[in-house]
Amino acid sequence: MPENAILIDEGGTNGGPICDLTENARAHDLLKAVNGGAIGNGLPLALGAAVACPERKTILLEGDGCGMYTEQALWSIARERADVTVVLLKNDDYAILEMELARVREGEANAKMQALMHLDNPTLNWVKLAEGHGVPATRVTTAEEFHQQFATAMTN
Repeated sequence: MPENAILIDEGGTNGGPICDLTENARAHDLLKAVNGGAIGNGLPLALGAAVACPERKTILLEGDGCGMYTEQALWSIARERADVTVVLLKNDDYAILEMELARVREGEANAKMQALMHLDNPTLNWVKLAEGHGVPATRVTTAEEFHQQFATAMTN
């Protein structure tokens, strides 16, 4: 990350461990988008941060389940030409909701309940969703590809 970046975590179950690894990174601000059990505010929060601080890079760690709640913010990001890099953590699951379901249920969840926790029938194509809202997007499948594309995003 560049110096003075704004890092936003709405990675649900994956974002926290990634953010922990930024402890020794260049100086940056960290905003936690997931709190109080509400999900879906990462994209709007990133938009707001980028509009408020246009001279800084805004980086969002976004879970695919969380992103489904407010994907329309992508259109506003494009319209405002906001400098937001979204790192979408795609596991085709509402993993955080699965954890919450386990906390409030007695016994095992049935198949119908479990089916509501998955985003793979049909699977979401986030590249097309982003592009459909006017945001350029790419997909990576290896750590090397990620590093290369993230470095490019940080220089644009």
